[in-house]
Amino acid sequence: MPLQFAGDFRELDPGSDEGPSIVEALGKIPEAERSRIGRYLASGVVFTVSSWPYADWFTGEKNIAPARTHTDGVWHWRADLPYYVLRYGVALPDAFLRRMQDLDWKCPVLSRQGLDAFMEQLSFEGEVQQKLRKKAGVRQALERRQTKK
Repeated sequence: MPLQFAGDFRELDPGSDEGPSIVEALGKIPEAERSRIGRYLASGVVFTVSSWPYADWFTGEKNIAPARTHTDGVWHWRADLPYYVLRYGVALPDAFLRRMQDLDWKCPVLSRQGLDAFMEQLSFEGEVQQKLRKKAGVRQALERRQTKK
């Protein structure tokens, strides 16, 4: 099963027009459900860390979360996603919400082997995506060359 990324809002990735809009995702999760979703997200296994903290995209408030990435072994997300869910009720993919519910809103703790397998899969999928982007770039260059003739 391919790994899934939640909270891949295009506004949070400068230079990207891919992914859903965080503006359009506002208020989609009812307040009554936000705390259990936020707890799940905050308790994911940390697998990447950076020294640059995240800021609130809407207000510019600094240090809302450390720059790190969490996982439950299937899904992964930025550490600021619980903040956006709790404060703004931003939408999450239905499949991710179903997984949380199926796990009784308790994020699984990965074993060392489980985390290693996750990282290996993530690396593999990243390499595949990179090759696909490169191939698409070559194809676009060839198409541009054909239209110039």
